Amino acid sequence: MGLLAFFLITLFVFYWFPIRGGLKTFLLILLMISGWLSIFELVAIIEARPWVAALVLALIGLFVWKWRQARKKKLNNQEGI
Repeated sequence: MGLLAFFLITLFVFYWFPIRGGLKTFLLILLMISGWLSIFELVAIIEARPWVAALVLALIGLFVWKWRQARKKKLNNQEGI
């Protein structure tokens, strides 16, 4: 979990603080390495607790379904005008 937290903090610093030059390049390299390793950490978490992944995927699917329904309804209302 520490590696994942390090990745998120580094990502936050990289995008929201005005850093220039070599430090920005160094942060970018840290982001790429920690991001790659975080993928393996996330896979390990999913393997340990698959029901958490199923719940998250179900929530994401529900959100996408509701968003598409709202978009479809909006497009149908615009065609009728």
